[in-house]
Amino acid sequence: MTTSGVTIASASSPEATQKALSELRRLSGLTWDQLAKIFNVSRRSLHFWASGQPLSRFNEEHLNRLLGTIRYIDQGSANLNRSLLLRPDSNGNPLLDLLVAGKYEEFKRIAGSNNAPRRPLLGSLSEDARKMRMPQKPEDLVDALNDPIHRDVGRSRPARAVRSRKNSSGQ
Repeated sequence: MTTSGVTIASASSPEATQKALSELRRLSGLTWDQLAKIFNVSRRSLHFWASGQPLSRFNEEHLNRLLGTIRYIDQGSANLNRSLLLRPDSNGNPLLDLLVAGKYEEFKRIAGSNNAPRRPLLGSLSEDARKMRMPQKPEDLVDALNDPIHRDVGRSRPARAVRSRKNSSGQ
């Protein structure tokens, strides 16, 4: 809400914030406490954001820039990304401190671009494999419904409840 009383909608929806936090956590491998340190908020605030509570424009921008930075340095695994984030720089401070200070470009320069292993390109399927994967024709499936169901009914006996009678002597 502005000083004039006008409410300005957030640039992103709560669902977008939830997805961004989830992706950030998944890619970075950082704990809630470490992420809270980056945003300079409590872990509880992060949980509120993850459950759909609104966040300030400053934190929203910080979240989007941080997510972009993590995507840039992505090495293909959360463990590798986490070890890179916690790796000490030339001064002995973890690189994570650069993100806390909002020095994204310096962090990118030091950490480098993504070194994720590339996925192999898959070749096309052979003609036999393609035919095997094709769904059945609808007319074949409809005709299958008309086939009679054969049940072999044998002789069965219904279950019977049995009461035990005890006499006064306990037998």
